[in-house]
Amino acid sequence: MAQKPNQRGATRESIKATKHHWPARSSFSLGKYLRQHQATLTESFMRLVSYPLSSVMTVMVIAIALSLPGGLYVLLKNVQSVTDQWEQQSVITLYLFPGLEDTQALALSHRISAQADVASVEYISKEEGLRYFEQSSGYEQILSSLPENPLPIVLRVIPREVVDVTTLPNLQALRDQLAAQQEVEYAELDAQWLQRLANILSFGQRFSYALSVLLVVAVFLIVGNTIRMAVESRRDEVLVMKLVGATDGYIRRPFLYMGFWFGVLGGFFASLCILLLSWWVSTPAERLIDSYQSGFELQTFNADEIVLCLTISAFVGVIGSWIAVNRHIANIELQ
Repeated sequence: MAQKPNQRGATRESIKATKHHWPARSSFSLGKYLRQHQATLTESFMRLVSYPLSSVMTVMVIAIALSLPGGLYVLLKNVQSVTDQWEQQSVITLYLFPGLEDTQALALSHRISAQADVASVEYISKEEGLRYFEQSSGYEQILSSLPENPLPIVLRVIPREVVDVTTLPNLQALRDQLAAQQEVEYAELDAQWLQRLANILSFGQRFSYALSVLLVVAVFLIVGNTIRMAVESRRDEVLVMKLVGATDGYIRRPFLYMGFWFGVLGGFFASLCILLLSWWVSTPAERLIDSYQSGFELQTFNADEIVLCLTISAFVGVIGSWIAVNRHIANIELQ
């Protein structure tokens, strides 16, 4: 009697035979389709619960990775809100050439005050400047011993626009235009600090974007590695599903929902960390704000930003699991 060959695993012929006898699909039912996804979603969550330690560690690593750019975003949002409230009248100081006559300086003052973008011009003569300098410096005796007044005539030009980040380019253009007058030796805009603050904010925004990209890539790697280990731990189950003719989409579905849960839970705890951190620093921040007598209120994540954070984290989790599942399911071949 011929001995039956020993076969380990499923053969491609057995797959074809199984698929040949696989019952024909019934008509599509939306309700049944949604119930299948709901069951898979619940099953994926229960699998995470069944391994609490590893699941919590993965979720918290994702939460920390997402909370760093989120916290930096909240910080920049508060700084931007403060600068928006720092609207004050700017002053452009014009230092005229020392040998300029008073009549020429007065004529320049009248020309500048007639401009549409200038609110007023204050004329400071050499004598007034010297008296102010004596009072502020305390060197009255030294200054009085000088043979002549070394200070120039000064014009303090007050533009119509208040100074803020948006109007700063217009004010700088006005300063450059006034500095081009032949009577003016030097022009100074007292809003240079705002330009420096704008540069700091721009640097902070770009740094936040770069950090966000790096940490999102880190979340991709975390989710992908976790899903890879989950696929390997369920290798036999995947082989059985392939044996009975399950499609790659059906096999992939529970792992995608697992990545979805990792992303949503990571985004939730990241938002919670940011809210707790904002609450923790709110008291000293309010004391600092009160010392400047400002009506500024500390801002944190609002409802829309929390929803956006959850959406982004869920999307990252699903995409990371999709990449890992597609790669590792393709490597699980039937014999």
